[in-house]
Amino acid sequence: MASSGNLTAEQLDFFNVNGCLILESFSSKEEIRKMRDRMAELLDGFDDSFSSIFSTKNQQQHTDDYFFESAEKISFFFEENAFGEDGHLKQPKELSINKVGHALHEIDPVFKEFSFSDKISGMLCSLDYKRPVVIQSMYIFKVPS
Repeated sequence: MASSGNLTAEQLDFFNVNGCLILESFSSKEEIRKMRDRMAELLDGFDDSFSSIFSTKNQQQHTDDYFFESAEKISFFFEENAFGEDGHLKQPKELSINKVGHALHEIDPVFKEFSFSDKISGMLCSLDYKRPVVIQSMYIFKVPS
């Protein structure tokens, strides 16, 4: 376990060989609860009324603009098949969102606290990153299919 953010020699070896690492119990239950609760608040406050402008003729341009403008915002992205032919959500937005990004770490205090915690910093220092920078953050939803 790497609860303090400092990786063991074994974990570093695994990362160096495989390029990835699973850190079970890296986040406390309290940290996870705070982020999940905050995301529920953000989702509840998200106005999905813009969905009516999605159509087969202009959806691509609207989606591209929304994506490119999301770098400095908290933006919501729907599942690929979230909308019906009428442009409305097929099910509640809570079950239609794929991810939220890309500036949670900069804008939202709960996600900022986690992203810039000593735990994250310690992990990155263990990987020998000299001046790590958080450039993007995402909250990925895993909804029933």
